[in-house]
Amino acid sequence: MIEMPLDGPGDAAVLRRVLETVPLAIAVFEMPTRRLAQANPRVEAFFGQPVSRLMGREPARWSSIPADEVIPWLVDCLDLSAESPPGVRREVSRPGDIPGSTCVWDVRFVAIDARAAAGGGPAAAGSPGTPPGSSILMVADEVTALRLAEQERFDAAIAQRGMLVQEVHHRIKNNLQGVAGLLQQTGVRFPEIAPVLTEAVGQLQAIANVYGLQVGSSGPVHLLELIQSVTASVQRTFSREIGFEAQGDQPGRWRLPEMESIPVALTVNELLTNAIKHGGDASVACRVVAGENEVAIEILNRGRLREGFDLAQVGAGASGLGLVRALLPRRSADLRIEQAGDMVRTRVGLRPPAVRRDG
Repeated sequence: MIEMPLDGPGDAAVLRRVLETVPLAIAVFEMPTRRLAQANPRVEAFFGQPVSRLMGREPARWSSIPADEVIPWLVDCLDLSAESPPGVRREVSRPGDIPGSTCVWDVRFVAIDARAAAGGGPAAAGSPGTPPGSSILMVADEVTALRLAEQERFDAAIAQRGMLVQEVHHRIKNNLQGVAGLLQQTGVRFPEIAPVLTEAVGQLQAIANVYGLQVGSSGPVHLLELIQSVTASVQRTFSREIGFEAQGDQPGRWRLPEMESIPVALTVNELLTNAIKHGGDASVACRVVAGENEVAIEILNRGRLREGFDLAQVGAGASGLGLVRALLPRRSADLRIEQAGDMVRTRVGLRPPAVRRDG
């Protein structure tokens, strides 16, 4: 046990008994040899070995403990605390009493002056470096239950936050749909502005679809589910059939970050609306094509592009293709519109970081 100057043998016995019963692992290592000089019984729980196998030896000679299990960090802490007056604090995991279990320990190392403890001069603690005759005091406190409680509180806070976020998303979706319903009623009362209101209703429904998908889940939105939802919404708005299909390698694995979900939803809504407006009575098709490094959204409608059509000449605007160009991320998305026989094919290509693929 640690030797300290005391008034009498009775005091020494009391201190020794206290150190033997406290729920802390206390050990003293002589420096610079790092030899274990003193230890209380709790040290056995920390190192998982009887103190008798470790006493009087430096960690490098603890054959009963695998060298890669404890020796490297222990040696580093002893050497660092010898050069650092404030000492060293580490949190380490050690095997528990039950096979397969793990205990978490809060471990502190601080330099002490063995000569001062013996009454031979001023204490050297707090001076740079550890002079000959000094030692390192190690105090380890098992904090497994505390860390488990902290993790449980953290998990509960995360779960509560998730529930609150989902509730907010649900209310936003309902409010957007309510506004869309009011606009639709206004369009019925004032037919002269109905086309403009119908366009605004479609945009509101597209945003509502994003929040609707986020109600029952957390994290990035599944691209395939979002495109399906927007397609169904446009189909209901215009009472027109829109064919939908998914192609390629596991298109359901692609996800959209939250910040890209609404721009992509508005883009698809705008392109589908344009396809219905310019496609006459013919059906419109939408498909998601998954590639190795990107995923594409293709929309096909019957029609013919005007002579000399150049997408680069379409400026950013508040509606139509101008809105689409303004919404898409410039570095990770591209928009192409081309003639394919008697069909017009609009293609939106998305690449990371605008999208990411699970796995």
